[in-house]
Amino acid sequence: MKYQCVLFDLDGTLLDSKMGFWRSFEYALKKLGYPEPQIDVIEPYIGPPIELVLKNDFGFTLEEGKQGRLYYLEEYEQHGVMFKDPFFPGTAEAVARLQEAGCLVGVCTNKGQACASPLVKRGKIGITDDKVVGYDPDPKSGCHDKVQIITTFLDRFGYTTPDQKKKVLMVGDRNTDIQGADAVGIDGAGVTWGNGSRKELEATGAVMVADTYDDLLSWIGV
Repeated sequence: MKYQCVLFDLDGTLLDSKMGFWRSFEYALKKLGYPEPQIDVIEPYIGPPIELVLKNDFGFTLEEGKQGRLYYLEEYEQHGVMFKDPFFPGTAEAVARLQEAGCLVGVCTNKGQACASPLVKRGKIGITDDKVVGYDPDPKSGCHDKVQIITTFLDRFGYTTPDQKKKVLMVGDRNTDIQGADAVGIDGAGVTWGNGSRKELEATGAVMVADTYDDLLSWIGV
């Protein structure tokens, strides 16, 4: 087995959240007064923190982007859209196979912690709340991007030295997952069933790109 610890992104990797994100993001754009709030292709905007997407791709200021994130959460969390999104088929089984082989399995996601934890719990995929680390806008949280989020998990579970980090794999569907893994000194693998492309993942330096959970687990060695 290549790794002792496997970390998964949430949106587009474990959770098929495209429709919930799409609806909630358009809701935020409308509330912000964006002239064309209907989005034809949503995948490029799934992954990074929402306020940064609104700033970098839609021309809002950072403060407006932060307000947009609150609007997004109003629809996604308060109106219950988040619980309509399913986990990808085979997710619980994949987690169980890794755990049965002795792997520590966790979630590191740019989705807000307040949404990520209840989603993972409700999904009954076998990952406990202490092993879910999500985005937190609080300046003191130290969880503002994928690098900080992964680092928080590694510190929490004692994977801090270069030798220990060689035993950790980050799995995700976007380039931000692979870049985050590389920045903290761990391997990053990609999956093609989410919101990114094989080309995007390979260009960012993924150690492998899987088309199915079986492909991923076989490559890991479980």
